Amino acid sequence: MSAPHDDLDLRVAEYRINGFTVFENALPEKLVDALHEGFMPLLEAVRARNSRELSGDLATGRGRLGYPNRYTVDLPWAMPFSDPAVYAHPTVLAFMDRYWGVSDYQLTGYTSNNPYPDSTYQRWHRDMALTTPHIGTQTCDTVSAKIPLVDTFEENGSFEILPGTQYLADPSLQGRYNDVLEAGDFRPRRLNLKKGSIWMQDPRPLHRGTPNRSDHARPELCLVYTRPWYYSGHWVEMTAAQFDELSDQGKELLASARITNGGSA
Repeated sequence: MSAPHDDLDLRVAEYRINGFTVFENALPEKLVDALHEGFMPLLEAVRARNSRELSGDLATGRGRLGYPNRYTVDLPWAMPFSDPAVYAHPTVLAFMDRYWGVSDYQLTGYTSNNPYPDSTYQRWHRDMALTTPHIGTQTCDTVSAKIPLVDTFEENGSFEILPGTQYLADPSLQGRYNDVLEAGDFRPRRLNLKKGSIWMQDPRPLHRGTPNRSDHARPELCLVYTRPWYYSGHWVEMTAAQFDELSDQGKELLASARITNGGSA
């Protein structure tokens, strides 16, 4: 596949060095607005339950409360979320082709993290366990593509990340990241992004959500892609009929989807 961006090598280099890279204006505004319109009722349903236990129907709002006023919501396989322009975005696929050097990967998770007004700081953390103690590997078997559905900035709790820490592999620091980062002298980055950007995240760099002090939620979709042998702890759910309707490319990307009968999961 030819890369839609002529600076793809630079983006991969940014990703390897910083643990993330950003593709600005990746999705058209009309599609982003449709995603936002479809997503907010799901978020509101999860917020209304305000439960720390995963609950709810996937089609109408399945998720849970994490940190105070911060909610995770799983995405149903329905338009506009199932639009190939979202899950098979050519720039995202070209990036992963270049990063992994192969096209053998799958979409194994479709979720979101959403700070509501009055949300608090998350603890500094990484999104996967340390699998190679004392060895910082160059490539990770899972990549996330994240799509902010509104402009993100300090007031509404934009994402914060400490670049380069994907290579940190000291087991003695696990469980102590928050204490160390708050006591020491470090230079995190705030990702203030325009809605419709797609930013690619290595799950290993230390990062955290920040307080939302605005009057609106800051929804962000997260698509998790993995090599076939890696279990991310997530899955995408769809019916057999929905799977049959996928293109050949879609069937390859969703080969590990959990096939349901269309009822509550």
